[in-house]
Amino acid sequence: MAQQLQHIEFEDFADNLDRVFDQVRERNQPILVERNGQTYRLEKETPQDIWKDYDPRRVQKAIAATSGMFKGMDIDALIADLEAQREQGPDRFQ
Repeated sequence: MAQQLQHIEFEDFADNLDRVFDQVRERNQPILVERNGQTYRLEKETPQDIWKDYDPRRVQKAIAATSGMFKGMDIDALIADLEAQREQGPDRFQ
């Protein structure tokens, strides 16, 4: 049976920050904080191993496969195009 998560009101959370964070860390269990009718989940982040799936041979193959892809390209034109795209900003996708 799944354990029920602890709910606390925001005022209790704000008045007891150290205790709440210690509890989340020690129990390794999230706490739900309620404020103005909204519920927020406080939990400890588990670091991921960024090297878990690293394969140096795949990296070497990718580098070899892309080697020379800019050969013969007008680099000044490429830079100008990139700068023009940056000026458009993220709103162009909406």
